[in-house]
Amino acid sequence: MIDSINDIVDLHESRGNIEDAYIKIHIDNKVMMLNKYTLRFRRGNAPKAEIKEWNIDVFRNIKRNRNLEKEVKEFISLFEYLEKAKIKSGYIEKSETPDFILTRNGEKTGIEITKIYIGNDWVANKLNEEVKEYRLRKNELDGYIEYKKYNNRVKTVKVRGGLIIAPNTSNITMNEYISEFKNKIFIKVRKLTDDYFKFENNIIFVEVVSSEFFSQNFDKEKMCEELNYYVNYIEADFSNTVAKVIIKIGNELIEYNLSERTYKVI
Repeated sequence: MIDSINDIVDLHESRGNIEDAYIKIHIDNKVMMLNKYTLRFRRGNAPKAEIKEWNIDVFRNIKRNRNLEKEVKEFISLFEYLEKAKIKSGYIEKSETPDFILTRNGEKTGIEITKIYIGNDWVANKLNEEVKEYRLRKNELDGYIEYKKYNNRVKTVKVRGGLIIAPNTSNITMNEYISEFKNKIFIKVRKLTDDYFKFENNIIFVEVVSSEFFSQNFDKEKMCEELNYYVNYIEADFSNTVAKVIIKIGNELIEYNLSERTYKVI
């Protein structure tokens, strides 16, 4: 019986079958489906606005435990990838290095989850989370940003869904931004080869935080060329296994296959 938000948080699991992710929850005469790994409600007979409110309340409670918050965020990123890649079955378990191990069709896949922050990206991301958590209205954003003393680091931008808080990019050029982004990707590839390159399949899943600013200037083909060059430079041997870097920019996933030296959009 679910009596409180704390009861929902206690349902979190760190391992299990993908196909068993959703469990039925009865709350206030409503029936909703909860992902026990991400602790997010996704569907049910409750209105979308009500489901959104439940998710906000659950996440507020998750944030009381920093380790749980980190783990749940990684599970959310993992399921974004699994759904885009249409992976609907297999056994997943949280690990240390890499972040997850997926066992499927007799093979193991190591999945490392990472978010890339550059410049003021982390400030904008933090504030956008707080806007949802505290249910701030559009006309309260500027005052809240001033209260947090982040006036010079972020700005409000109009998008189709309303206002969002975006990083102030006046102190960094696009070339500097992309260069720093690539360097962070290369560091992750190096870590893969040094620390946890031990499964039949190995994936680095990268989420770009400021995708609105980044996506218009990102050259997918050039990134593929530079990744291949870097793999040659560090003399990494991916001939007998599969190694991939998957970059999430907005709703788009770009898969770079380091073993085949190719890329595609998922």
